[in-house]
Amino acid sequence: MDFIYIILAAGLSERFKSKNNDIEKQFYLINGKSILEICIENFLKLNLDKELYIVVSETRYNDAVKICNKFNLTAPIIGGKTRQDSVFKALKKIEKYKPLNVIIHDAARPYINKNIIEKLKNNIKNHVSCVVPALKVSDAIIKNKTNKKVKYLNKKNYLLIQTPQICNFENLIMAHKNVYKKQNYDDDSSLLIENGFEVKYIEGDPKSLKITYAEDLHLIKSILENQHMKNYITKSGIGYDVHKLVKVNSKTKDKKLILGGLKIDNGYFLEGHSDADVLLHAITDSIYGALNENDIGYHFPPAENKWKNCDSFIFLKHALSKLKEKNAELIHIDTVIITESPKILNYVDEIKNKISNFTGINKELLSIKGKSNEGIGFIGRKEGIAVLSNTTIKITDD
Repeated sequence: MDFIYIILAAGLSERFKSKNNDIEKQFYLINGKSILEICIENFLKLNLDKELYIVVSETRYNDAVKICNKFNLTAPIIGGKTRQDSVFKALKKIEKYKPLNVIIHDAARPYINKNIIEKLKNNIKNHVSCVVPALKVSDAIIKNKTNKKVKYLNKKNYLLIQTPQICNFENLIMAHKNVYKKQNYDDDSSLLIENGFEVKYIEGDPKSLKITYAEDLHLIKSILENQHMKNYITKSGIGYDVHKLVKVNSKTKDKKLILGGLKIDNGYFLEGHSDADVLLHAITDSIYGALNENDIGYHFPPAENKWKNCDSFIFLKHALSKLKEKNAELIHIDTVIITESPKILNYVDEIKNKISNFTGINKELLSIKGKSNEGIGFIGRKEGIAVLSNTTIKITDD
């Protein structure tokens, strides 16, 4: 494994809290979402395709579990009393996966710059053990030991260190083991430097502000709003599919009705070129529609024999890959299954679980309803099942 991402969110936020606010900054809500959730979202929107782990305090573990479930992430790691302790605990937790590098980020910096991450990856080579985004100091600096004695410092000799930082995993965990409980460092690059490893600095991003005090919220809110509200538009797509419903007989006794990947034994099955999963077909077409990517028959022609009896999750995953290619985000999928049998309400949770487990789609984004045709028409005569699907997405407005 080349990279593993770690987001640190175990701090107590003592400088952030006040008489009117007793919430840690990483759980402070902005427009209904915690800063930790915003940070996770911003990472996932980069389509990193790598493991992402969250480190939280023991008291906030249950809250973090809910957030991890929401984003289909591995259960959170319980951190330590200091940032350094939290990193060390996370490193020990992921050590079994033998990652080459680890990218560590503070949840208190919810703005993520994809270009910075790419530069980090491109510069972690040869003898470099850590690559760090840093900013030049613009303001004058003083060292104020007492109110009377002030020492002016040359700002050219100083840098402002940011995260995320990328580190060679073996060197970083070795450095942590060397200083365990002996000395505390503010960040990972400082620890590596003190242990004799080479650190490289790249130009950081001024928008990657760290929230330390409550006053910082005004600036970060403005940055996040510009990042996520200005450049996105909402689109929707409609999908429709219908398949012939056939009664099971002695020759087809092994056939099952398939809806959303769930096999239902109700004495009927759907006839089609693939596995005839009418629900997945409609969902797939609605995603293609939102993306203006034609339809399922265009991407998987029924005349081609290789798609015969094909698992329809292949079609849905292809549509989701198109979603990813266009940097679009799934907001909601609303479906209605029109059938006399089976009673869909009895299977909604199982179908949602099936789709979520096979595709990674958050169950909270899925709406599945069943409607009878009241005995009218071919559906009422149990000759077929139809599905309507509407998918809503958020996509960059280029």
